[in-house]
Amino acid sequence: MSKKFKLNYYRSRHGLSTFRRQQGLSLIELMISLVVGLILIAAVSNMYVSNLRSARFVEGLQSIQENGRYAVSVLQRGLRLAGFSPLEGSAGQIEAFKFNDIAAGTLAIRSYQGFDCNGMATDTSDGLAVNTYALDTTKNELTCTGNQVGSSAMPIVEGVERFRVLYGVDEDGDPDTCEPQRYIPFDSTLESSDVVALRFALLINSGQQIRTRQRSETFVLLDETFVGPNDRLVREVFSGTVLLRNNISCSNI
Repeated sequence: MSKKFKLNYYRSRHGLSTFRRQQGLSLIELMISLVVGLILIAAVSNMYVSNLRSARFVEGLQSIQENGRYAVSVLQRGLRLAGFSPLEGSAGQIEAFKFNDIAAGTLAIRSYQGFDCNGMATDTSDGLAVNTYALDTTKNELTCTGNQVGSSAMPIVEGVERFRVLYGVDEDGDPDTCEPQRYIPFDSTLESSDVVALRFALLINSGQQIRTRQRSETFVLLDETFVGPNDRLVREVFSGTVLLRNNISCSNI
């Protein structure tokens, strides 16, 4: 029996490894590997959080744009019907507004239609639809309420914090132009025949907090200045102007 065989036999019997060159990681190497792994995990996590915030910010801006454009479109379409009547001549002329029946912050449009803004038939009111636009400050929604029995406030646009309306008054009384000389806020003494145009503005928010830091901004809604709360919501003002071609004083145009 050779010496080499005896040595290997002794080592295997007493649990001694025959491969001294095969060794595990040292403590320093293990710590370096852990640090590198933690750095990679932190970098990936930071990238994920940044992308998530960026996606949420873009989604919030898109929500503002969609709600704002839709609100302007709905209001312009509804306001153009103020004073509308399918009948011709003086028999078909109606008041586009009744200011003694509404309060500040609301806008009531009168016109002859088959249905009001709630989809209720106007048979019981001889075809007269009175659609009242108002702001629900509790839910931050722009709503519309018809004049028929069973009508309730129907939400039109969400995320609306402010709603401002100005009435364009034709002070020179020229029926050939029917142009407003100035815009004034709600006044119960206004005459419906003097109002030939409407201007409106809405302040719409993103619906969710998408800024990284709290911020307070100042917004101008027509003749009104509004200081927003200190939060992480994004807000934007949308406005529009409508000329009331169906009003009594503009019937000759």
